[in-house]
Amino acid sequence: MSRFVAGLLITLAIAAVVFSQTKPRHNLTAPTYYIAAAAEYRHPGEIWLRGASNLPAGAILVVNVQNYSGEGSQILSVRALPKVGKDGFFEATLAPLPKMQFKRNVVCLVSFFPKIPDQDASVIGEVGRHGEQLGFPKNPQAYIQSGDNVYLSAAVHVD
Repeated sequence: MSRFVAGLLITLAIAAVVFSQTKPRHNLTAPTYYIAAAAEYRHPGEIWLRGASNLPAGAILVVNVQNYSGEGSQILSVRALPKVGKDGFFEATLAPLPKMQFKRNVVCLVSFFPKIPDQDASVIGEVGRHGEQLGFPKNPQAYIQSGDNVYLSAAVHVD
């Protein structure tokens, strides 16, 4: 009888371990909207950006490369407008402005503006016409553009 109980306990323990390792993953959630990205310097004429966001699929992002972040900085790139895919990922290949070249240690700004450029109505329906649903003031990526217009922005260091 004790062999039977011991065997049963071992079988239950093994089943518990197997079950805990094969449990389906839960959908990840975030408390607010975000933009996460990484940028790679490829050569003086190209920087490659890739990222993820939980903004609605089809949301258009605005991407610029600058020599540094802050007042007095200079835009170095042609503006790119990647869209967030259905899977939440986006990417862009960035080119410098005429007569400019990229170098390492610049900043890539990835932003989402509900009004600029013209966002799809379904995107505006989720984030709000003025970005009301972007989580300002708690969201550390949400900023006031002008008046009551909220936008998201993430600064990415380019290695």
